[in-house]
Amino acid sequence: MHILVLNDADDYALGASYARAFRRLGHKVELVDPAAELGGNFLWRSRITRRLFEQRIITSFNRNWISELSQTSAEVVWVGKGDWATPWLWEELKRRRPDIRLVCYNADNPITTFSRGANRPWVTESIPCFDLYCTYNQSLIEPLRRAGAKQVAWIPFAWDPDLHPQSLPSDDERNHYSCDVLFVGNGDSHREKWMKDIIKCATRFNWRFAIYGDWSRCREKSVLKLVRDKQIYGVEMVKAICSAKVSLNILRKQNEGSHNMRTFEIPGCGGLLVSQRSPEQEKFFPNNRAAAYYSNARECVDTLQLLLKNEPHRLQMVRNSQDIASRHTYIHRADRLLNCLHRQVLC
Repeated sequence: MHILVLNDADDYALGASYARAFRRLGHKVELVDPAAELGGNFLWRSRITRRLFEQRIITSFNRNWISELSQTSAEVVWVGKGDWATPWLWEELKRRRPDIRLVCYNADNPITTFSRGANRPWVTESIPCFDLYCTYNQSLIEPLRRAGAKQVAWIPFAWDPDLHPQSLPSDDERNHYSCDVLFVGNGDSHREKWMKDIIKCATRFNWRFAIYGDWSRCREKSVLKLVRDKQIYGVEMVKAICSAKVSLNILRKQNEGSHNMRTFEIPGCGGLLVSQRSPEQEKFFPNNRAAAYYSNARECVDTLQLLLKNEPHRLQMVRNSQDIASRHTYIHRADRLLNCLHRQVLC
């Protein structure tokens, strides 16, 4: 089968993980980055004009691009969120190519807008255009149906072994990245408060904290001094997670109660997941067997203390979580997605 993936072409983007997974399943895959095409518009390159005329620029881009898009020989079009498209594009593509099956995987919340980048009105309006709408968050299934989705599938995030291979760092690499408590991820006001409170509660311990990510908007000095580098990806992230005793996961507002990519990436990379308590995460990685959870900063520090002083138990939890992560890769997710699409099964 020929699958067209429309998403950011970056190797670390979700669409790239699905493209690799579809290929592993034996399908012909083409990956196209519509945002890069849109970026060719001189009005889009200006932040001011983009803010003022965003939807009009996207509409113009869609009308210019539809002829090329409709010529694809793909049987399935997989769309990552699709914030560069209005409903018109999908309706017109279906009119010209009624044989095409349209799938949207939205890694954000298309119902409620938490930030400008996370959702746009035309993303919500496009929900009924797709044959299958996929969400990582189980609690969004009914809201998506009420928004007009024809079929909804809960497809959680996963571990990508091509991006994050399970491998042990060298002694030099382990010394470079070594720490007791690691956090890999970009900062925002929500995460900044969590980190500030955790650090404050942990002042009685001499733990080595390390943060990797873009925290340029952070103003809290106790947090800033722990930032070692801006961002790490791929194998570098594996080395850092493997070298840390535990890895914190702080869910963004839109992920609370659900999970995020780090939920699977930390165990897949060989780390121990210590995350905010949520039903979805505990369903995959049971508490105190394959991960540990907390509801507030004090509980987080108490949990860290128990884990850091019991190395045999901590290492067994890492082994357990790696075994679980190996059964939750994007190959598994891609196979489930295609089954949901073609068999019209309840997902």
